[in-house]
Amino acid sequence: MEALEKLEQRIAEFLAKFDGQKAENVRIRAEAAVVAVRMAELEEENRRLRASLVQEEGTRVDALKRIDALLLKIEEHESIE
Repeated sequence: MEALEKLEQRIAEFLAKFDGQKAENVRIRAEAAVVAVRMAELEEENRRLRASLVQEEGTRVDALKRIDALLLKIEEHESIE
């Protein structure tokens, strides 16, 4: 009978450990879902920031072209005088 009691005890311990691991698995899956959502948010923010950067670079290039054109007009005007 002692062997049977030990077997029952080990099975109870095993089931308790199994339940704990199942709970931990649920927790980890929930954390992974939160991380996946946050990653998607960051990827979208990164996409928006990159698009904004490209737009700002275009604006900067346009401004430089306008400045160059104005400087050219000034130089032309000074050379006429």
